[in-house]
Amino acid sequence: MNPQAPTSPPARRVAVVGGSRYLGAHLVGMLLRNESVERVLAIDSVKPSAQHRRRMRDAEFVRLDPQSPRLQGILRDAEIDTVVHAGLFHTDFAPGGRAAVKESNIMGSMHVIAACGRAATVRRFVLISSTTVYGSSGADPAMFTEDMAARRQPSGGIPLDHLSVEGYVRGMSRKRPDIDVTILRIPAILGLPEPTVLGELLLPSVAPVLAGFDPRVQLLHPQDALDALVRATLGATPGTFNIAADGVLTLTQAIRRAGHIPLPVPPQTFRLVARLVLSQGLRDVGASQLRYMRYGRVVDTTRMRTEFGFEPSYTTDEAMHAYLVDSGTEPLITRASLESKAGRIATLLPAPVADRLHASVRTTINELKAMGALPELLEEAQ
Repeated sequence: MNPQAPTSPPARRVAVVGGSRYLGAHLVGMLLRNESVERVLAIDSVKPSAQHRRRMRDAEFVRLDPQSPRLQGILRDAEIDTVVHAGLFHTDFAPGGRAAVKESNIMGSMHVIAACGRAATVRRFVLISSTTVYGSSGADPAMFTEDMAARRQPSGGIPLDHLSVEGYVRGMSRKRPDIDVTILRIPAILGLPEPTVLGELLLPSVAPVLAGFDPRVQLLHPQDALDALVRATLGATPGTFNIAADGVLTLTQAIRRAGHIPLPVPPQTFRLVARLVLSQGLRDVGASQLRYMRYGRVVDTTRMRTEFGFEPSYTTDEAMHAYLVDSGTEPLITRASLESKAGRIATLLPAPVADRLHASVRTTINELKAMGALPELLEEAQ
């Protein structure tokens, strides 16, 4: 965006919209440790938790709905030169469901972007978007570059929200070419308070997956997300960048590495099985989430390295392992526990689905043994 515009000076006064959330609160704390930053405002409609407040250190917190007309005045009076929009929801699992998420994502972002466009002091704008803007379909390339668009345009949900917000940001950029704009498109981050589709599927001992599909999954470790965000805030080359870890896992690999059992089910019965074994979050899974569970998504990160100058510290595999360790995800670690749990669930399923479940148990055991994951316990239980 605005490739001819001169890069603005380093950030001195920063406002973080969505400052009460995980990424926003941690970003605020990291910025305050930077000697070049003079002032940081954390702006959100809800108070930060005690844990997040500690992360924010001595930052000024402004409790304000992003849709409030006061926002422009706050940015002006505080002489804010850099605004980070960390307030987008990345799933529909938030309180209030889809309606509340859409209201916050679309209307909230429109007001934030408009306020920044009218505040003369603002010289840099950073948006945390997501790789969902590329959608998921059977016609997708092996990797999406930043110049590519979704092969199947999102018809709703989070992908359309983020695509729309990116459009609003570009509109502001055309009207205010003096503002450096950076959009970071990130994949799933496991371990954040906001649930993800993949995170929800790693929780149950038996996780339904779509029969005949094993989508590729790309992750980003929370620390890498924060490091990239700090870099964008403090004045890295502006533009649109995919920020993701090296390497991919398939969905069934991820589930098995958690020590759990993937259960292939026909797409038309997924919601029925989900109601039996999943948390409330995925029982009413949306169309875009089902497409992701069918086709997955992987992005190219060449521009992240060559233009943005960032290298993640964790690969996708390492990010997955860190999540499993930090979250204390309970694996089914013996043959007996695997078969016992599967047997109880199998009694609730139609015979063909139950047969697939038992086959998946055998595959899981073999994969865990090949990985050397607690082989002594698996061998003892045989």
